[in-house]
Parts: sequence; C-alpha cells; structure tokens
Amino acid sequence: MNEASSKLRTVEKFRKWIFEERQLRGWSRTKLAEEARMAAKQRNVESNLKQQSISAFELGQIKSIPSWMPYVMAAFENNPISPTMNSITLTKCNASKNVGLPEEKDLKKLFLGLLTPVEEDITPQLKRKIASILAQRLPKGLEQISLFQ
Repeated sequence: MNEASSKLRTVEKFRKWIFEERQLRGWSRTKLAEEARMAAKQRNVESNLKQQSISAFELGQIKSIPSWMPYVMAAFENNPISPTMNSITLTKCNASKNVGLPEEKDLKKLFLGLLTPVEEDITPQLKRKIASILAQRLPKGLEQISLFQ
C-alpha cells in the first residue's frame, strides 16, 4: 500500500468517525461546530469552524485531515455519551452492518424456498403466510437479540 492510499484511508476513517460520534450524541453539524469552537476556546485558540466545513469534510469534499480536527476530538471528549447508550447503539449498528439483510420481498422468497420441502400437509398458502411473517419480523428480531449480546 502506498503512502497516498494510506492517507486516504485515514481521512475516510476520520470522516466516518466524526459522523458516527455526531449521530451518537444527536448533534447536528452546527452543534458540533459550536462545541468544537468552545473546545478550542478552552485551549486559548480562536476558531471560526462552521457547519459548512464539517459538512464538506463528511461529504468528502475535503481530502485531508483539517486543522480543526483536534477541537472536534476535544468536543467529543468533553461531551461523552453514556456507556449504556454507547453499548446499545454500537451493538445495533454492528448487528445491522454484519447481517446485511436483503429486502423484505427477497427474504420472503428465501423463507418460502426453505419452507417448500417441509411437511407436505402444510398448504402452499400457509407456507407463503409464514414466509411473509418471518420476512417482516426477522430484522426487528435480530435487533432485539443484539441488545443482549
């Protein structure tokens, strides 16, 4: 891996990290800019960070790590999320990313295919109904399971 692609990966990681941390706190880009300016001020630095700069970075319009990044990091450190909320949110996010579920209609087809060879005395209508119910409830069921892992 060359140095340029390594830097790009680092920038992408920061981009994703900022977005996720902001979402965990329920902050808008404007709120993050405000918190970062306060963090800079606490360090005797004047910052004029605006929502537009955070937007540009998150959207990939800024191709390097900005000079204001330490103040964003400090803003997150100054405003930690509760450990319980962090645990639940990360578990939900990781569960949905790792599972990568197909759309409901595709899940229904999958379940119907699995049910087809089962018990000859179950009607095709009942198999379609079971497949439909499973397709609707599986994503929610996986979210609930992940809360207890």
